[in-house]
Amino acid sequence: MKSKQSAKQTKPNIFQLIQIHYADLSKNNKKIADFIIRNLEKATFLPLLEISKEIGVSDASLVRFAKILGFSGFQELREKLIEYIRKLIYPTKKASFLEHKGHPLLETVLQKDIEYMQKTMTNIETQQFGLLVETIASAKRTFCMGWGLSSFLAEFLAFGLNFLSFDAVSINRERRPLIQRILNLNEDDILIVFDLLLYSIEVQEAVEYLRNKNKKIKIVTFTNDSAAKIVQCANLSFYFDLSGHEFQVISLSAPMCFINAILEQIVILNPEKATKVLKEFQRVVQANPQHYFQFNPQGLEYPIKGI
Repeated sequence: MKSKQSAKQTKPNIFQLIQIHYADLSKNNKKIADFIIRNLEKATFLPLLEISKEIGVSDASLVRFAKILGFSGFQELREKLIEYIRKLIYPTKKASFLEHKGHPLLETVLQKDIEYMQKTMTNIETQQFGLLVETIASAKRTFCMGWGLSSFLAEFLAFGLNFLSFDAVSINRERRPLIQRILNLNEDDILIVFDLLLYSIEVQEAVEYLRNKNKKIKIVTFTNDSAAKIVQCANLSFYFDLSGHEFQVISLSAPMCFINAILEQIVILNPEKATKVLKEFQRVVQANPQHYFQFNPQGLEYPIKGI
């Protein structure tokens, strides 16, 4: 019973399946594969005729492509796309863990979040993590990009780096397109991209533009799927496994935990810089009644912990 379950868990999803076959695909089939990866909603819901017209291939080509991946036809491939979306947004085990009697909600959520964080952190390779931290620490500027839910992660990392006196910028969709926000990056900079769940075409276009513009600019990606298109443009890639998530709303505890680890390691690599920054923060902000009067009515200087 256990062996069957483990086999089922390791079965590739539709995007991983495309990635496995991608190198051996013909030019036409690669066009179809690229369209599916970049246009998940269209590939899932548009009529076959409209899809073939938009890609510039025949209906028969779509059917043959599906058979190369091991499906009976394009309709079965489409069903796998629907299944992929459903698992991302509505996991099959969602909220079932909340129904167990005798376990208070707060305690249960805490335990699940801990399991999720442990699963994520144990999958991170120490060497890759060290290289990431060194890359950030040595970069002239760090640009953190995210779309939708992922924008919170980008903002959190940029905030932490700014607090430690690193030049970091958060890039999310506001008045200007994402691609416009990264036009002035150069080879001394680094772009860190968070793109979880349903991928944004605008994020993909921005990353591909930057990679084609200058291959010396370092790009780091954080996704929940190794088959994500932006991974092909990355110097370093990290993955957050969201496939078994059981919360009603996707928890960001594991990605946040990983970002905390990044910031803590940067402090360890730059202790003098961190000490100087935190002391200045104490002097200018914490000791100023305008900012923290309720915690420091007499303007006392606080000791710096951990330094």
